[in-house]
Amino acid sequence: MPDIKEKILKLDEFLGKQRLEWTQKIKELADQLKKGINLEEVSSYTLSYRQILVEHLASMSNRIRTQKSAVDRKYKEKWLEYYNYDYKLTDKQKERFIDADIADEKHMLDLLDSQKSFLEGSIKTLDNMGFAIKNRLDMSRI
Repeated sequence: MPDIKEKILKLDEFLGKQRLEWTQKIKELADQLKKGINLEEVSSYTLSYRQILVEHLASMSNRIRTQKSAVDRKYKEKWLEYYNYDYKLTDKQKERFIDADIADEKHMLDLLDSQKSFLEGSIKTLDNMGFAIKNRLDMSRI
């Protein structure tokens, strides 16, 4: 089983690659929209990409919930461990120890949250592009 640090690195690389791919796709659509070429095709891709991103967002939300529950379970486990610890620890010390113990799981959760924000922003961008396409088409008919 891969080490947690390796999992974090692989997740970060995967999500980074995914962001670059979607950024490139959206930039290509924006360039075509800017030039006013293939607006029907741009409109079609905009709707298609938006739906794909919505599906990715739903999947990401599920992963986030799963990761949050894993973090919560580990927090509880560590809290009980430090509660029954041989040495008397203050609440602040327990919190610091627990935070250190679950830092990697929280890091994974942060990566997933960041990706979710990216997907939400990309969907918003595609929505705005849809309105821009409609406006371009309306202006070309005048």
